[in-house]
Amino acid sequence: MKKISYLFIALIVLALFAGAVSAETIGGDKGVVQVKCNVNGASASLLSGNDVIETKTITNGVAEFYVYTTGTPVDHVSVSATGYYPAYESVSMPASGETSFVTVSLEAKPIGGDLGFLQVNTNVIGAKVDVMSISGSVAETGYTDVNGKIEFAIYTTGTPISSVVVSAPGWVTQSVSVTVPEKGQTETVNIEMVSTNPIIGGDQGVISVTSNVEGAQVELISISGDVGYTGMISNGKADITVYTTGTPVNQARVSATGYQTATVGVTMPTKGETLTFNAPLTATSSPMGLAVLGLLGVIGVIALARRD
Repeated sequence: MKKISYLFIALIVLALFAGAVSAETIGGDKGVVQVKCNVNGASASLLSGNDVIETKTITNGVAEFYVYTTGTPVDHVSVSATGYYPAYESVSMPASGETSFVTVSLEAKPIGGDLGFLQVNTNVIGAKVDVMSISGSVAETGYTDVNGKIEFAIYTTGTPISSVVVSAPGWVTQSVSVTVPEKGQTETVNIEMVSTNPIIGGDQGVISVTSNVEGAQVELISISGDVGYTGMISNGKADITVYTTGTPVNQARVSATGYQTATVGVTMPTKGETLTFNAPLTATSSPMGLAVLGLLGVIGVIALARRD
């Protein structure tokens, strides 16, 4: 009678095991974007519009990105490397279990000539930066990193540059005049981007959201339920400037792939004040982990049945 009971329990555990294995991966199905490039060590960024989704290094001629088919759609890749002209190619969103391929060939810049450097600092992650030549064409292009920065190598003997243009969705496009840097020198340009939020003027404060996941997306939600401001966790926090006279925000929502979204209450800062709120993220449980537990349970039940 005990053996029958054990076998019945084993069947139940096996059913749970099968259910865990067949369950969809938390977060939705995945596809792959494979970027092939002729320059090892180049930096490849996966983009959705002007937003940088993820950045990887070309290794053995390839960089692969795993994307959720139900996540933010991707449409372009940007690839850059020192000594080469940057490239920007479109890519299709892969279906579940499928791979979208894109091949990017970087063109080497002319050999010889002295180099200087142009560093652009902004307050926006993933902003597109175009370096314009005196002829009005785009000489260099790229996207700011998680610190809002990007650096270009500029040939001092090449076609002179005249300005940088910085653009990003939700921000006013900015254009600033620049000069060609001297050999071995770095010219730094600081550009403060202004939100296209319709609020004009008004005092500002800062809502600082801390979290344990680098690159996590931060959204400040207004009392009307709309997303009022956005940011990204960098070095453990996202400092988001808000207008004290604008529509108040009362929640911060933090999300990242592979983690449960966290929402915390926030309050509006006064002029010049910084208020800090913590929103730690918890990793989502894995169906495969449940499957392993189920398998261990089956092994234990069978061992008990044999013992009897």
